[in-house]
Amino acid sequence: MEIIDSHVHPPFSDGRNYHLFPESMPVETPEQFVKQLKQAGISRCCGGVIFRPDGGDRFSRFSRMNQAALKFRHKAGDFYLPGLQLDLEDPDKSCPEIEHYYHKEGFRWIGEIYFNSPISDIFVSSTAFEIYDLAQKLSMPISVSSARMDYAHKMCLSFPNLSFILSHVEMWRNDLGSWLNLIRETPNLYVDLAPSITSRFGLIKKFVDTVASHKVIFGSGFPIRCPQSTIASYLAAGLNDSQLEAIFSFNFKRLTRMM
Repeated sequence: MEIIDSHVHPPFSDGRNYHLFPESMPVETPEQFVKQLKQAGISRCCGGVIFRPDGGDRFSRFSRMNQAALKFRHKAGDFYLPGLQLDLEDPDKSCPEIEHYYHKEGFRWIGEIYFNSPISDIFVSSTAFEIYDLAQKLSMPISVSSARMDYAHKMCLSFPNLSFILSHVEMWRNDLGSWLNLIRETPNLYVDLAPSITSRFGLIKKFVDTVASHKVIFGSGFPIRCPQSTIASYLAAGLNDSQLEAIFSFNFKRLTRMM
């Protein structure tokens, strides 16, 4: 079965990787990165480069991440579909960045957009909305690193023709029902399930039965997370073949118009 991993973070050009857990096995080269994913059963992958700021002006950090993603694609070929990094506080620079990489380099995915605070109000700022407007015109899905429930709702209502994919959303027992209702009832809201869902017995099945498989986009979070364990969680969740196919590849291809 084809598996497209929508949530990976390739290494920066000098070997640095976005790694929250230094005790984990390092993945420092494009060759190592691709090999590990293929061994896990991944057919293709998508995602943006992320690294900690190390001086220079703010936007240069985002520009360098996009350049690194482009270099990684040149090495990984069609196996890697680049994700574009943007500064939601600077549409004057981010919008030309979108135009360039969309028209000149064929990028078709934005994100995962990451901020130190996963529920930052930057996601619903006027500057972010300028960027969303252009993304909507180009039909470029945006993956964001979590968001508050009311922010996610406002984003989707304001841009009904733009697909938002939420990652790292922590859905605990006291708000799981509200999240399920929001995702089910909001046509352009999708989710890349966080480990808090995939690692708990029965929750993947509950999620899919409630919101439907067409709202779930597979993502592992590699190299921070283990792709083998994420795949195994879905395979053991009691889903049928059509649901697994939708989650593992079809939904991503539909949103990115790869069909």
